[in-house]
Amino acid sequence: MMHTVNVVKIKEECFGVKTIFFKINLQKPKPGQFLMVWVPGIDEIPMSVSGWDKNDYWSVTVKNVGECTKHLSEVKIGDYIGIRGPLGNNFTIPKDTSKKILLIGGGTGMAPLKFLAEELMHQKRTFTFIEGAKSENQVIFKDALQINKKVPNELIFCTDDGSFGIKAFAPKVLKDYVAKLSNTNNGNLIIYTCGPEIMMYKVYEICKEFNLKLQASLERVMRCGCGICGLCAVDPLGLLVCKDGPIFSYDQLEKMEDFGKYRRDFTGKKIKIE
Repeated sequence: MMHTVNVVKIKEECFGVKTIFFKINLQKPKPGQFLMVWVPGIDEIPMSVSGWDKNDYWSVTVKNVGECTKHLSEVKIGDYIGIRGPLGNNFTIPKDTSKKILLIGGGTGMAPLKFLAEELMHQKRTFTFIEGAKSENQVIFKDALQINKKVPNELIFCTDDGSFGIKAFAPKVLKDYVAKLSNTNNGNLIIYTCGPEIMMYKVYEICKEFNLKLQASLERVMRCGCGICGLCAVDPLGLLVCKDGPIFSYDQLEKMEDFGKYRRDFTGKKIKIE
């Protein structure tokens, strides 16, 4: 069911990226779930929930990369957009508080991870967060993760050009981090990731090398968000990102020949991920 909502706040996150807030009384979303967001007269696209609070204020975070995201990034306070959801499955947080938790992401893939981090802070769980970006002006949510000062968490920023944090790619930072733990119990570490799929595939390879548990949020073209159009199918399992995901475990990713290699365009044709 489509709900029309009023934009109540807009926050500039970094160069070309905005968070759009709206209020709606729906089932509480879980970190990792997504919405189908309709921009009147333009299109409807899937977007991860990047935030929610007990007063029913929701948010999505958008970067201008296409026609619909261009118009969505141009909305103003008071404008209306359409919402369907929350849809899909969610990140699973271990009940065992002895588990070490690490989040790694980049780009607008930071959106569901930021929501996950807020939930972890709400549960007073400690974690490490690695964010990668091309340069400092593309680092998203730089300050948002410091919301709860009472919960100690480790924030590691890295940029391609070294303008902020470590000069390195995020997977390299992850590998160095994990290597330091290799003499201890890596089986106690759980990794959550979202971002460019090539980056996530490298994270997957690191998890394979060190025998780590992984949950990854995949992104695919979707027209329906409910398993009808089939554009988000991942071969050879035929899993649908909208219904079976968007969160997938290491065991599922291991069986996906498409992961890190192919996706489908709006015609259903497979195209190479670059």
